[in-house]
Amino acid sequence: MREFLKGLELDDETIDTIMAEHGKLVTKDKEKITELTKQINDANSEIKSYKDMDIDSIKKSAEDWKTKYEEMEANQKADKEKSIREERTNAFFNDVKFASNAAKEGVIAEFNKKDFKYDEDAQKFQGASEWLEDLKKNDTGAFASEVANPKFTTNPTAPKSDSSMDELKEAMGLSNEQKK
Repeated sequence: MREFLKGLELDDETIDTIMAEHGKLVTKDKEKITELTKQINDANSEIKSYKDMDIDSIKKSAEDWKTKYEEMEANQKADKEKSIREERTNAFFNDVKFASNAAKEGVIAEFNKKDFKYDEDAQKFQGASEWLEDLKKNDTGAFASEVANPKFTTNPTAPKSDSSMDELKEAMGLSNEQKK
């Protein structure tokens, strides 16, 4: 190229300037060609990876993930429903006084077996109150008595072998006025 420019009778300084500009353009073009070659190679690799893919296994993998997601969603829903039912059950038995923890657990287990339906509008279990009242009548031992336990007004003491009749009556809570 330099020989061509010398043939045009240009001075050396002008030829050097033209050659420098030509070198810059050639370098830019080489960079563009290198970038385009890289993009073409990347595209070819991508296309090859698609050709190498097993579409059936991709579909199966997608189905597996869908199934896992649906199972997880169902489990979360079931856990939430169970938690809500437990809260409602605990609220239902909140004021019931049981004879023991074992009795409470047994009654609640029976309640759960019955699977009473919850009425959202009335905010109560359908038929559960009637069932509980019937159970209280038929299984009185499971529930704490509503009748107060008797309490002594004085501390009872055992009579001594040499106690008089008055001392025995007093120990039994009988007054002297009641004797005849």
